[in-house]
Amino acid sequence: MKKVIITIVMFAITVALIVGVILPLANHGRETGQGVETQLIKIDEKIDSLAEEIS
Repeated sequence: MKKVIITIVMFAITVALIVGVILPLANHGRETGQGVETQLIKIDEKIDSLAEEIS
């Protein structure tokens, strides 16, 4: 009986960590990645405009 209770408590702690820590970090990483991608697209456009031939 004692092992069952310990197992349930450890499972609850694991679920709490996943919901409280890992998921928010994953969402933050996705948002950061999308922001960086947007910045890289803008930089690529500026570099392409510099590479155009002057006539």
